[in-house]
Amino acid sequence: YLNPGYFTTSSFYSIRDAYTEQEIIPFDTSYTKLSADDEGMFFKLHMKGLQPERYYRILFKHTNDEGTKVYDDNYYFKVIR
Repeated sequence: YLNPGYFTTSSFYSIRDAYTEQEIIPFDTSYTKLSADDEGMFFKLHMKGLQPERYYRILFKHTNDEGTKVYDDNYYFKVIR
């Protein structure tokens, strides 16, 4: 979960292959928007479209009055069988 006070409703995620840096799921204003509830911000990711036994990286994009910033904090995950 991300801190809901830090990100706004203009926050999105992107998934990249950690080895090739190929963008698997690009930032999209409709389909990769972050959700929020009482506990914080989150997103649901359907894993069936990702290749097993590979590492992926998550990036976050946040837009506000000051502009747009992409956060690449080396968040990795591995899809297992």
